[in-house]
Amino acid sequence: MRQNINEFVLICPRNDEEALQILKIAKKICLPVVISQQPHGAKLDKEPNLLSRIQEANPEACNVVIVELPGLKTEDELRKQGYELVIIDHHRYEETDRSNDKSSLHQFLKFMQISDSDLRDLGFDPEMVHAVAIMDAEFIWGLQKRGFSNDAIVKILNYWRKLTLELGDKRRQKEENEAKKVWQNRQEKGDLIIVKSNEDNISIRDALSFLLAQTYGKPKPLYIRQGNRRVYMQDVGRRVAEKLHEQFGGFLFGQNKCWGILVDDSESLPTLEEILEAIQGIPWQT
Repeated sequence: MRQNINEFVLICPRNDEEALQILKIAKKICLPVVISQQPHGAKLDKEPNLLSRIQEANPEACNVVIVELPGLKTEDELRKQGYELVIIDHHRYEETDRSNDKSSLHQFLKFMQISDSDLRDLGFDPEMVHAVAIMDAEFIWGLQKRGFSNDAIVKILNYWRKLTLELGDKRRQKEENEAKKVWQNRQEKGDLIIVKSNEDNISIRDALSFLLAQTYGKPKPLYIRQGNRRVYMQDVGRRVAEKLHEQFGGFLFGQNKCWGILVDDSESLPTLEEILEAIQGIPWQT
């Protein structure tokens, strides 16, 4: 394990299971932390009073580790203050490409030099920790691809569920209820599953992924629209996702096989028709 932890501050959101796992490990190794309360789509430039919070977390810090909070302007400002930055991410955004074959959790473990033996000493099950990283990047399909048994996958999903509920059981219940409601009204256009919700202040993407897995047992292209703020295209393949990113901006996730966009009230989302026109002729899952 890295010995100079007292020289670092970690900035990390608490908005999904992988981020929560990182924060749990950080707490165990006594790594000073600034926790972002932003939901999915978090930006470093939107983080309030960041410099003072870093200094409060660790006045001696000279290195800042930033997890999945893109923000080139604020990053430059921190460098001007004398901080060395370590960027941990695996997504592609409009303003910068931070794609990485390794999940953010795996990057964090490697940078902090935390071995499986260290994880056990800290009270974690290494298999569960690594499974969280796989789930974040590739969902259940990544576990299946790596040969996890059905019993192991059930154990992993139970562990994942505990993390989910720790993030907020009331919020999760609302997400799951909305996901179940709109899933009943899903439509299919060829291989594409279409789901629409009027709720745009919560994210039902994760809950819908589990419903899709339960219903079909394999990856299928999924279009999700939530009100006038969110659109996702999941499991569509890299060529489709990259074309949508090129055409409409937004961000890539899920090993660049998924695309999403979040807009402010003053902006408009691309319609399903515009999306399908942009990717016409490109096969799914390529």
